[in-house]
Amino acid sequence: MADVAYIPGEAGRERRPAVGYTMVIGAALLFALNGTVSKVVLRSGMSPLELTQVRATGAFLGFALVLALTRRESLRLGRRELPYLVVFGIAGVALVQWLYFVSISRLPIGIALLIEYLGPILIAIWAWAVFKEKIRRRIWVALALALVGLSLVVEVWSGVALDGLGVAAALAAAVAYAVYVLMAERAVTRRSPASVTCFGFLFAGLFWAAVQPLWRFPAGRLDDSVSLLGQLERFSLPIWLLLLYVVVA
Repeated sequence: MADVAYIPGEAGRERRPAVGYTMVIGAALLFALNGTVSKVVLRSGMSPLELTQVRATGAFLGFALVLALTRRESLRLGRRELPYLVVFGIAGVALVQWLYFVSISRLPIGIALLIEYLGPILIAIWAWAVFKEKIRRRIWVALALALVGLSLVVEVWSGVALDGLGVAAALAAAVAYAVYVLMAERAVTRRSPASVTCFGFLFAGLFWAAVQPLWRFPAGRLDDSVSLLGQLERFSLPIWLLLLYVVVA
């Protein structure tokens, strides 16, 4: 491994806000759809840990293959950045995925997201209190409006019974999400977003493989077909296809 973590051309990338906003909107749509599909997989009997393990391992293999074919130099890993990326993969990627899956397995997806989306507020508070950054008033207003809007969408006043463990997992996911964003923001100044994501999923996958060895994974259930639930209840798809969607999307 090289001593220097710097990948030429990554620092000082041209800022293109329009592309960034488009990516954020695309990510939000994919995240919402992925949550719905993940709920179907979890209802099939697969545990949040098993789903997280598949997602992390599969996503790493996909990113590694693409980078090996297109930007092999971005797969170089320096000794100095190794500890940072290990912590990022475990504290950020591994935990935010698992805690999110735990929360949506025990709560309605909208409620789980409402709680997890406290993460951006935690990030703003951290930037203000620790980094001494000046947070513009419109940012606080935007964060508040986003939470109010999501509360209206999920109708929090409708008296939904909340599962204690699900709420705790969602709150912990908000913290993990804040860690993920803050660490990723620093990491992408040194290497490409794709390589940061690739290594994040690598160390997340290794972490969960250590927690639960891969040979314990219930591979025999992958061919089982499960209902898509809700308005699509009459339709069913094999678990392996749903898992493939979760990994890719």
